Amino acid sequence: MPKLTKAIIDYNSAKDKNYIVWDTEIKGFGCQILKSGTTKTYVFYYWSPLTKKKGYVKIGCHGNITVDFARNAAKKLAAAVASGIDPRKEKEEKLIEEKQSLLFGDFFHVFMNKYILTSYKDMGKKNMGYANLYILPYFAQKKLEEISSKDIRSFLDSLAHISTTANRCFSLLSIAFKKAEEWEYLPPRSNPCAGVTKYKENKKQRFLSDAELKRLEESLIWQEKEQPKSYCTVKALFLIMYTGCRMREILNLKWESVHLKDRYIHLPDTKTGEGARPLNQKAIDLLSSMVPKEGNPYVFYSKIPGQPIVEIKAAWKTILKRADIKDFRIHDLRHSFASFALKKGVPLVHVCKLLGHRNIATTMRYAHLELEQLKESTNIVNQVFG
Repeated sequence: MPKLTKAIIDYNSAKDKNYIVWDTEIKGFGCQILKSGTTKTYVFYYWSPLTKKKGYVKIGCHGNITVDFARNAAKKLAAAVASGIDPRKEKEEKLIEEKQSLLFGDFFHVFMNKYILTSYKDMGKKNMGYANLYILPYFAQKKLEEISSKDIRSFLDSLAHISTTANRCFSLLSIAFKKAEEWEYLPPRSNPCAGVTKYKENKKQRFLSDAELKRLEESLIWQEKEQPKSYCTVKALFLIMYTGCRMREILNLKWESVHLKDRYIHLPDTKTGEGARPLNQKAIDLLSSMVPKEGNPYVFYSKIPGQPIVEIKAAWKTILKRADIKDFRIHDLRHSFASFALKKGVPLVHVCKLLGHRNIATTMRYAHLELEQLKESTNIVNQVFG
């Protein structure tokens, strides 16, 4: 085989499998041609002087660089190997060094797009709010590798007057630095959030009482009757109440995911991944009564053709005010669903599955409700002993 030239590489076409056209002048230098025939890449193969294993480096694509450029690069790589250097390892170390010298603001942009906006879609907008208002103004111009635990503590101290917000920012920072290690922007075990404690929070779990539930149902019915434009909003709120689903899971529900005959809805994209939720009779009756909007795939449709309803919180405030219910969020309907289920004797492990939690540890926040139910049960047993 002669020395590699442009004419030789252009002449070689695709075969049944990938193959390499080798150069006779520099050992290990060649052009890999994929079986698709669309890509021809200059490569350099060598035996690592450090690991004694075979390695290779991609030099560049034919057409983007010339044969002469690739040959000169291969000569430098061969010289490095002769000097006892593993060029692939050196390239990886240089890449890591470049990553670690990034400004936090540049890395955080990668983190949000690569992880948060794909893994936590429902929380993406809220997380961006925390980032733009608090995190980035404080850390954006600092080098990623230079941020210390002291910097994290100082940041939290600056938000002491809004401790809950500080904790949300801290959680986001902790995940960001964890991913920085995982993606090799930082060395292992270098997360500056490790060892830093958040502010204590008194988390309030708000559940509907039986009386509040009755007033809420009456207010929802009145809203649908007197405000026809609230039709989809009211139906969506009722379905959240009947299923314990998250608000966005219901608002994004499409008719193709509703299986009334088999009594479940399919949720292709939730906070914890793809899943299904069983439908009780109340939920089935509600969905059966609804008429799909022509040309719109969503169960709860908006005025915009082909789009789901997005905003229901304004109507929710009005509905709550009429029902004389205070300090109650739409998400608390989900908590109330769990509360009512446990009061009726549904096992905690079943509530975990009904809510779509990834594991029962998340559902343990309702354990005290199950305990109250068990206390009632043991009193029934108590009657046996006279």
